[in-house]
Amino acid sequence: MTVDRANAEIVPRGDYGAILQAILDEGICPFCPKNLFKHHTKPIIFEGPHWIVTTNFKPYEGTIHHFVLISKRHVERVEDLNQNEWLEVHTHYQALVAKFGLSGATILWRSGDTKLTGASVVHLHLQIIVGAPREEGSAPIRGVVGFKKEGGA
Repeated sequence: MTVDRANAEIVPRGDYGAILQAILDEGICPFCPKNLFKHHTKPIIFEGPHWIVTTNFKPYEGTIHHFVLISKRHVERVEDLNQNEWLEVHTHYQALVAKFGLSGATILWRSGDTKLTGASVVHLHLQIIVGAPREEGSAPIRGVVGFKKEGGA
Protein backbone atom coordinates (compact mmCIF):
# COMPACT_ATOMS: atom_id res chain seq x y z
CA MET A 1 0.00 0.00 0.00
CA THR A 2 1.39 3.40 -0.98
CA VAL A 3 -1.33 5.56 0.57
CA ASP A 4 -3.85 5.26 3.40
CA ARG A 5 -7.05 6.81 2.12
CA ALA A 6 -8.92 6.16 5.38
CA ASN A 7 -6.60 8.54 7.27
CA ALA A 8 -7.01 11.23 4.62
CA GLU A 9 -10.78 11.22 5.02
CA ILE A 10 -10.80 11.81 8.79
CA VAL A 11 -10.27 15.54 8.28
CA PRO A 12 -11.70 16.15 4.79
CA ARG A 13 -9.70 18.39 2.44
CA GLY A 14 -11.70 18.74 -0.77
CA ASP A 15 -10.91 16.11 -3.39
CA TYR A 16 -7.90 14.67 -1.54
CA GLY A 17 -9.58 11.28 -1.03
CA ALA A 18 -10.27 10.98 -4.76
CA ILE A 19 -6.67 11.89 -5.57
CA LEU A 20 -5.42 9.20 -3.19
CA GLN A 21 -7.75 6.67 -4.83
CA ALA A 22 -6.22 7.52 -8.22
CA ILE A 23 -2.76 6.98 -6.71
CA LEU A 24 -3.88 3.62 -5.30
CA ASP A 25 -5.25 2.66 -8.71
CA GLU A 26 -1.91 3.57 -10.34
CA GLY A 27 0.01 1.58 -7.72
CA ILE A 28 2.69 4.25 -7.28
CA CYS A 29 4.30 6.01 -4.35
CA PRO A 30 3.26 9.65 -4.80
CA PHE A 31 6.31 10.94 -2.89
CA CYS A 32 9.02 9.09 -4.79
CA PRO A 33 10.73 11.73 -6.97
CA LYS A 34 9.82 10.08 -10.28
CA ASN A 35 6.10 10.25 -9.34
CA LEU A 36 5.90 13.46 -7.30
CA PHE A 37 4.50 15.73 -9.99
CA LYS A 38 1.93 13.25 -11.29
CA HIS A 39 -0.45 14.58 -8.63
CA HIS A 40 1.46 17.24 -6.68
CA THR A 41 0.87 20.71 -8.12
CA LYS A 42 3.07 22.91 -5.94
CA PRO A 43 6.61 23.92 -6.94
CA ILE A 44 9.77 22.80 -5.19
CA ILE A 45 11.00 25.46 -2.76
CA PHE A 46 14.36 23.84 -1.96
CA GLU A 47 16.01 20.63 -3.02
CA GLY A 48 19.11 18.90 -1.75
CA PRO A 49 20.72 15.53 -2.29
CA HIS A 50 18.32 13.83 0.17
CA TRP A 51 15.16 15.93 0.51
CA ILE A 52 12.61 17.86 -1.51
CA VAL A 53 10.94 20.83 0.19
CA THR A 54 7.59 21.95 -1.16
CA THR A 55 4.28 23.39 -0.03
CA ASN A 56 1.61 20.90 0.99
CA PHE A 57 -0.81 20.81 -1.93
CA LYS A 58 -3.71 20.10 0.45
CA PRO A 59 -2.76 22.21 3.50
CA TYR A 60 -4.62 21.92 6.77
CA GLU A 61 -7.38 24.50 7.02
CA GLY A 62 -6.23 27.73 8.65
CA THR A 63 -2.50 27.38 8.07
CA ILE A 64 -0.45 30.37 7.01
CA HIS A 65 2.32 28.05 5.78
CA HIS A 66 2.25 24.27 5.41
CA PHE A 67 5.50 22.87 4.07
CA VAL A 68 6.39 19.24 3.41
CA LEU A 69 9.91 17.81 3.45
CA ILE A 70 9.93 14.57 1.47
CA SER A 71 12.74 12.05 1.57
CA LYS A 72 14.09 11.41 -1.92
CA ARG A 73 14.92 7.88 -0.88
CA HIS A 74 11.88 5.66 -0.34
CA VAL A 75 12.05 4.99 3.37
CA GLU A 76 9.15 4.74 5.75
CA ARG A 77 10.73 5.34 9.18
CA VAL A 78 12.92 8.03 10.74
CA GLU A 79 15.25 5.39 12.14
CA ASP A 80 16.20 4.43 8.57
CA LEU A 81 17.79 7.84 7.93
CA ASN A 82 21.55 8.23 7.82
CA GLN A 83 23.46 11.12 9.38
CA ASN A 84 23.63 13.16 6.16
CA GLU A 85 19.87 12.90 5.68
CA TRP A 86 19.32 14.09 9.27
CA LEU A 87 21.68 17.04 8.82
CA GLU A 88 19.98 18.09 5.60
CA VAL A 89 16.62 18.36 7.41
CA HIS A 90 18.20 20.93 9.72
CA THR A 91 19.60 22.85 6.75
CA HIS A 92 16.22 23.00 5.01
CA TYR A 93 14.41 24.02 8.19
CA GLN A 94 16.86 26.88 8.74
CA ALA A 95 16.38 27.95 5.11
CA LEU A 96 12.58 27.99 5.52
CA VAL A 97 12.89 30.05 8.71
CA ALA A 98 15.07 32.58 6.88
CA LYS A 99 13.06 32.70 3.63
CA PHE A 100 9.62 33.00 5.25
CA GLY A 101 10.55 34.76 8.51
CA LEU A 102 9.12 31.98 10.66
CA SER A 103 9.01 32.78 14.37
CA GLY A 104 7.41 29.47 15.32
CA ALA A 105 6.20 26.26 13.71
CA THR A 106 4.90 22.80 14.44
CA ILE A 107 7.15 20.06 13.05
CA LEU A 108 5.28 16.83 12.47
CA TRP A 109 7.11 13.69 11.29
CA ARG A 110 5.19 10.99 9.47
CA SER A 111 7.23 7.88 10.26
CA GLY A 112 6.18 4.24 10.11
CA ASP A 113 2.81 2.51 10.29
CA THR A 114 0.00 4.81 9.09
CA LYS A 115 -2.38 3.11 11.53
CA LEU A 116 -0.29 4.76 14.27
CA THR A 117 0.75 8.04 12.64
CA GLY A 118 -2.40 9.18 10.86
CA ALA A 119 -0.38 9.71 7.68
CA SER A 120 -2.00 9.32 4.30
CA VAL A 121 1.23 8.62 2.37
CA VAL A 122 3.49 5.66 3.19
CA HIS A 123 6.82 7.42 2.55
CA LEU A 124 8.85 9.28 5.15
CA HIS A 125 7.99 12.96 5.24
CA LEU A 126 7.70 15.74 7.73
CA GLN A 127 5.38 18.67 7.82
CA ILE A 128 6.20 22.17 8.99
CA ILE A 129 2.95 23.85 9.90
CA VAL A 130 2.56 27.53 10.73
CA GLY A 131 -0.71 28.99 11.93
CA ALA A 132 -1.74 32.39 13.19
CA PRO A 133 -0.98 33.50 16.76
CA ARG A 134 -3.54 32.35 19.33
CA GLU A 135 -5.85 35.18 20.29
CA GLU A 136 -9.43 35.57 21.43
CA GLY A 137 -11.74 34.01 18.87
CA SER A 138 -9.07 31.87 17.21
CA ALA A 139 -9.48 28.12 16.77
CA PRO A 140 -6.94 25.30 16.57
CA ILE A 141 -5.71 23.88 13.29
CA ARG A 142 -6.95 20.31 12.98
CA GLY A 143 -4.98 17.40 11.62
CA VAL A 144 -4.60 13.75 12.51
CA VAL A 145 -1.48 12.96 14.54
CA GLY A 146 -2.43 9.47 15.67
CA PHE A 147 -5.29 7.72 17.38
CA LYS A 148 -6.58 7.07 20.88
CA LYS A 149 -8.63 4.21 22.24
CA GLU A 150 -12.36 4.81 22.58
CA GLY A 151 -13.04 6.73 25.78
CA GLY A 152 -9.35 7.56 26.15
CA ALA A 153 -8.21 10.93 27.36
